[in-house]
Amino acid sequence: MRSKLSLGILIVVLGAGLCWGAPPPTDTQTMETIQSKLDHAELDQHGSVQVAVAGGVATLTGTVDNLGSKLDAENAARKVRGVTQVIDNIQVNTTVSDAQVLEQARHEIVMYYGYTIFDNVELAAHNGTLRVAGQVTEPFKKNDIGKILERVNGVAVLDNNLDVLPLSDFDNRLRLQVARAIYGDPNFVNYANLARPPIHIIVNNGNVTLEGVVANSFDKTKANMDALHAGLSFSVVDHLQVENHVS
Repeated sequence: MRSKLSLGILIVVLGAGLCWGAPPPTDTQTMETIQSKLDHAELDQHGSVQVAVAGGVATLTGTVDNLGSKLDAENAARKVRGVTQVIDNIQVNTTVSDAQVLEQARHEIVMYYGYTIFDNVELAAHNGTLRVAGQVTEPFKKNDIGKILERVNGVAVLDNNLDVLPLSDFDNRLRLQVARAIYGDPNFVNYANLARPPIHIIVNNGNVTLEGVVANSFDKTKANMDALHAGLSFSVVDHLQVENHVS
């Protein structure tokens, strides 16, 4: 029994020694491995990335259509054995207009499953930079939204300034109470029936802020009154915007 155990240990030690003694990959092999990972990530669907490796330093060049693809290429290269440094010179195509960036970004936010009437995301785009402000109720939402918006075509820089609201049972009760007061009001039945109700209720340490859009000034005043009469809140601030219609 001891001889078998000793033989097993010897095999393991010898195997480990062979692994430790494996020669490092050549620059050509490293470059081929990186290129294979880029192909596997289907980065060719988002642009063109070239790889050069010298002395373990991988240099990435080319053009892609969004920040997320640029980061994908850099992360893929960093994970390859033999790479000691990654120089990311990939450019993001920023010929997409600011209006197009905002249109796609807003669509992505609306489609995000975690975006509710208790969150508020505000977007601004300028020359490839997308700035994100507002409030969300959970830390994971800030991370998710950042990753989603990195994939918007034309975004080269993402400035994610979303605030994560405090976790509070009191605030949670207040959110539900104000939501019932507003969306339970017969005046807002058409709003409540929308897939994405347009009045957002932001609660921070007992203070309520109304964000979003309403169809007319009467609805703006009525929503504010409903929030005030819901009780519990320390203050109500009305930031609702009036439009001709609610989309």
